[in-house]
Amino acid sequence: MSQMIKCIVWDLDDTIWEGILREDADNIILRPGIELVLAELDHRGILHSIASRNRLDQVVSKLEKLGIAQYFVSLQCHFNSKAISLKQIAMELNIGLEALAFVDNDSFERFEMNYYYPQVRTYDAQHYLELPNYPELQVRDVTEESANRRHYMNARQQREAAAKVFQGSREQFLKECQMVLQIQQASPGDYARIVELSRRTNQMNSLLERIDRPFVEAFCQWKQHIIYVARLKDRFGDHGLIGTCFIALKGSTIEIRLFCVSCRIEGRGVAAAFLYTVLRRLVLKWPQVREMHCLLARKERNLPARLLLEMLGFSKLKEQGDKEYINYQLELPLSSRTFDWLEIGE
Repeated sequence: MSQMIKCIVWDLDDTIWEGILREDADNIILRPGIELVLAELDHRGILHSIASRNRLDQVVSKLEKLGIAQYFVSLQCHFNSKAISLKQIAMELNIGLEALAFVDNDSFERFEMNYYYPQVRTYDAQHYLELPNYPELQVRDVTEESANRRHYMNARQQREAAAKVFQGSREQFLKECQMVLQIQQASPGDYARIVELSRRTNQMNSLLERIDRPFVEAFCQWKQHIIYVARLKDRFGDHGLIGTCFIALKGSTIEIRLFCVSCRIEGRGVAAAFLYTVLRRLVLKWPQVREMHCLLARKERNLPARLLLEMLGFSKLKEQGDKEYINYQLELPLSSRTFDWLEIGE
């Protein structure tokens, strides 16, 4: 399976449009068919950004006049290296460099990008019409969350901007965000998004497994197996289905087979609230349970998932020679926790 591209970073001059902005701004026109390419990839949930050696105010003005400004997030318009721009974009969007692609008409720029970041896929701008056909830009099921990913990212950036100017404590700011976390058992209408979430999420993904729809459907049919999902809303908008957790009851033990939470909501305590609430509901549902287990992939990129388990009271079991996974255990009763900065519902 090809590495999924989450964001395409575009050059502008002779790439998105024909001409050089600083030399002939009045005669700039879009390249034929480029808006259809942007719209199609945007619909699939692939973000667009810009790395351009132009002034930001001039770029924004021209994008608005051309009617395509709405497609772009995290614009990097300055006269530094575009490699610096890509790193900044990855940081602002909270995605790995391996999930970025770069489109430029200049072979030097593409070479420099791959020199510093060989994991970044680069494309010659002359092939822009072919991009929607490339395997790494295919999306099997376009979910509601996919189609609205740009809007979710804009809402996240609005929230981060508001946080920078807020004068109170972090918890006070989170309360001001008016977050509502809805936690339910998964229904068939959630399956496509659950699969997508497992494939797109790395940092808060316990096993880093890329599951498919038949697996999800089969899991729900097995006795004493449950899949929970979480949806989030706040004052900045509806973020859709942002988390899932696969649960199996085995005797007096609850096994967390897989959990993943979107990196878009990192830093708000939502992952902890989701997983803790699921565990608390399971204790009420299955009072015979005495302990909980969770197997977690031993990878640097999912360190946040490990920290989450340890924060909730899970501890590592004695090593048994398995270098790929860590087995975590939590003995009951659950310690009492509150999440006062958000509302949790069913």
